[in-house]
Amino acid sequence: MRRIGIWFGVAIFLVAPVLNAAEPSSGTAERPAGTGVIVHPDGYILTAHHVVSNARRIVVVTPGEFRAPAIVVSSDSEHDLTLLKIDTVGLSEAPVGYAGAVRLDEEVIVIGYQFGLRDVSISRGRVAAVRTKGVKRVFQVDAAVNPGNSGGPVFNQWGEVVGIVTTKFTHPSGISPEGMGFVVPVSYATPLLANIPDFNFAAIGKGLKKSKKNSEKIMRQMARTTVRIETVRIQEPTASSAPEAAAGQPKAEARRAPIPRPHPSHPQEPAPGEESSGAMTKVNEQLIAAQQEELKKLAEKRVLPPDGMVLIPAGEFFMGTEDGLPDARPMHRPQLSSFWIDQYEVTNAEYRRCLQAGICLPPKDRQAFDDSLRGQHPVTNVTWAQARAFCQWRGRRLPTEAEWEKAARGTDGRRYPWGNSEEVIKSLVKEQTVRSNGNGTAPVGSFPGTLSPYGVFDLVGNAWEWVKDWYAEDYYAIAPVRDPQGPLRGSFRVLRGGDWSQSPSELRVSYRGWDEMTYWGPSLGFRCAADVPE
Repeated sequence: MRRIGIWFGVAIFLVAPVLNAAEPSSGTAERPAGTGVIVHPDGYILTAHHVVSNARRIVVVTPGEFRAPAIVVSSDSEHDLTLLKIDTVGLSEAPVGYAGAVRLDEEVIVIGYQFGLRDVSISRGRVAAVRTKGVKRVFQVDAAVNPGNSGGPVFNQWGEVVGIVTTKFTHPSGISPEGMGFVVPVSYATPLLANIPDFNFAAIGKGLKKSKKNSEKIMRQMARTTVRIETVRIQEPTASSAPEAAAGQPKAEARRAPIPRPHPSHPQEPAPGEESSGAMTKVNEQLIAAQQEELKKLAEKRVLPPDGMVLIPAGEFFMGTEDGLPDARPMHRPQLSSFWIDQYEVTNAEYRRCLQAGICLPPKDRQAFDDSLRGQHPVTNVTWAQARAFCQWRGRRLPTEAEWEKAARGTDGRRYPWGNSEEVIKSLVKEQTVRSNGNGTAPVGSFPGTLSPYGVFDLVGNAWEWVKDWYAEDYYAIAPVRDPQGPLRGSFRVLRGGDWSQSPSELRVSYRGWDEMTYWGPSLGFRCAADVPE
């Protein structure tokens, strides 16, 4: 599978840290740094990371000129995003849209405090291009984007935030032409939004279902949710201490110091891409509550979980990613019916019963299978057809690719079953070496740290898993919204999950492996799924 990145041949510079002549170097007054958008009424503000980096004090100014000091809740410098918090409630919030639905030539509205002025500016434009640099995607918009717009929201025609202004191309003349504004898709902010205790991920993109819109009312609402951000920055080297960049060349970025906390009682800032354990616990509690509610309704109908299976409730979820390989893009939002899925991978002991019943064929390599000490290890060295035959013998089936991913990540778009932290992988890899005794897989359920929000074990690590779907690199662009089943035909079947020898990016729940359906190997197993009766 070929991976292609489009590298830009022109320089990029950050828009926001401008107007620095407005304050003497010895002063302490805040100066305009950029724009932000309110994403929750309890004072949560989303902005660009470079707007507040290297700042020792941050102040958010609402459209009514209410000023409040802000703290950094979470940052993702890789995607130039930061979530701020001010101590207030009852703010007007901007609905968050679904960036995966943004299309070329779509109308967008860019709102911000251009040039640090007190009055908000509204610029209309269209999505001129979707640019890719490596695994990152940005929207190019032809709206007027000027200094001060950085960190500000980009809205769709329904008044939903679909992106955050991040960078702009320079030009040798020093004049930044219109049509060169760049926007980070708001889907990259999902890990940051998980830090908001009661953020409603289910509401993302709901405005797209509206058939009518009041443009004037939407414009007023958008302006009410946009804020000005002012900062006092940590002193940086003067112009005389570093050489000037040549015209048309990118300026060297100053080393950024940690942002100090205004109050000692606040927790330390999470590392980029991570979230507080309390926020993730809150999200997990919501998912478990939805699961238990559906189980209760099924029990009233005398429908009980099949042996060893877990219910995944019906509903939408975020599938794919915006910062992965091309075949995992775009992030989209399928709607799945409820289904059952095995809590653990199928074990050698379970597969042996199918073999003894005369239904299943033995694994292609029987060394691990015939080891009496490995009965509770996942069965491996089986082809796609062997996996399907076992599930059919049990009255079940292989899960679809979409079902597998929802069972692994829930509905909030997290990168791993446990959240977004790669640090967990390091400890799990060490644990795997001990539990597997250096011999490939470990007994199923050995890694409680991999538990998904619905209570499913080992969806990443331990072994790859066959799923039902044929593989197609561009399938996500054409997949149906309701219960996608994969392409009708193909040459390869999809593999999911990965073993502990994979890199952190390959262990993400959005990562798509694939191989010929006749392939088998020592780290390739499977689990089964089943439909929930209507």
